[in-house]
Amino acid sequence: MNKKWWSGAGVAVMTAGLLAGCGGNDDNGGNASPASASPSGSSSASSAEPSASASPSEQAKDVKLTLLNGTVEAVDWLNEQINAFHAQHGNITIEQEFQKSASDVLKVKIASGDAPDIVALAQVPQEFYDQDLFYDFAGDTAVWDRLTNPSIKQSVADTQRADKQFYLPMTVSYTGLYYNKDIVAELGIQQPKTWTEFTAALQSVKDKKSGVTPLYLGGKDSWTLGQLAQYLPLGSIQQKLGIEEANKALIANDAAKLGLDQTGGVVETFAKAIMDMKKTGLVNKNGASASYDNQLDAIANGKAAFVIQGMWALGDILKKNPDAKLGFWPIPGLLADDKPYMIGSPDGAISVAAQSPGKEAALQFVEFLMSPDVQKSYSLLRNSPSVYKDASADWSVLSKDIEASTQTAFVASRWPWTPSGYNSDAIGRSVQELLVDAYKTPADFAKMFKENWDKGYSAPAQ
Repeated sequence: MNKKWWSGAGVAVMTAGLLAGCGGNDDNGGNASPASASPSGSSSASSAEPSASASPSEQAKDVKLTLLNGTVEAVDWLNEQINAFHAQHGNITIEQEFQKSASDVLKVKIASGDAPDIVALAQVPQEFYDQDLFYDFAGDTAVWDRLTNPSIKQSVADTQRADKQFYLPMTVSYTGLYYNKDIVAELGIQQPKTWTEFTAALQSVKDKKSGVTPLYLGGKDSWTLGQLAQYLPLGSIQQKLGIEEANKALIANDAAKLGLDQTGGVVETFAKAIMDMKKTGLVNKNGASASYDNQLDAIANGKAAFVIQGMWALGDILKKNPDAKLGFWPIPGLLADDKPYMIGSPDGAISVAAQSPGKEAALQFVEFLMSPDVQKSYSLLRNSPSVYKDASADWSVLSKDIEASTQTAFVASRWPWTPSGYNSDAIGRSVQELLVDAYKTPADFAKMFKENWDKGYSAPAQ
């Protein structure tokens, strides 16, 4: 199609609609509106008179769209945007339905011939992209030209066809090193760039701050430890080969390039780092049994100096202590030649059904959602930076740290690939074993890791 998105005039109309219909954004705050939704199921939408700005053809034809949302925190926010859009396009009504397991519900809906027109903030199963059931945004260059980092477009490319983008991202959520600003300032700790500098910082905390855990692990929830392995040894491979080439090597299980069981290689180095930190008391003794919630509580209330976690945890940390003194750094490089590192995961996917009878109207709504003011409000809602240059906002207490980090760190915009049979949870269970002394040497762990990787190797688990 030859539709041109995000023209200057279009953005002006969108902005006017936002100001008329929203009046700003609160966390999950909604207005009385033609659209409403609740976590228990679907919402209703009622028509209003066509707006003065609508074209004669728009006024002549009413369109009703369905939107499937998979993120409960965004239910009210989406209602606000639906209302603002409806104020400018009175002939278009949008019915929002929230489902916690939106991906599974989508399968049922498509199988029964009841596919939603728009899928928002939920993962579309790869099989539906393979069947070209969703609109390809690859040619809509105006939106991609707005990206803060051009690599983000490739990071949301279809896993089977790299020239197709079946959804638009909205924010990016990084994983990195949370730290307690008061403790770091008191001890004079500077941002560690290498693993040696990091362990020295942890040792300083142990020596000088009684009762404070230097690095707190929440390993009962195994994905938190699997995240460490994806981040450190697999992330090191991403640095060495580049994001896309590394993932190709991981998918192909290219043993020569990966060196997963290599003597002195990335996995063995990772295992040694974990074993050494446990032996010297730089991590909590119950690292394999403490929960994710325990981890967040520790960093929120000054019981830990550092935790490695994603930005998605920020809201829950601040619920535990709104006055928490938090900073955020890239994770120090694991190997001697690694740079400080953050992995960014594009978030907030929006897709449109390719065969929707109301596709043009659905694309109009998506165009509205991507406008700068709406994107700023979503950034604030999610406590995450927007992927769009013109939607920059002071989105949280970490915003300045993230801005500085993305200028100085090696930043990946795609998590490392893992086999479906040895995914993040399964890898995390291996690290749990490492923390309870199930392996005599780092080499033993690396050997086990490679064996499990080979056994689990199958279709991509992304």
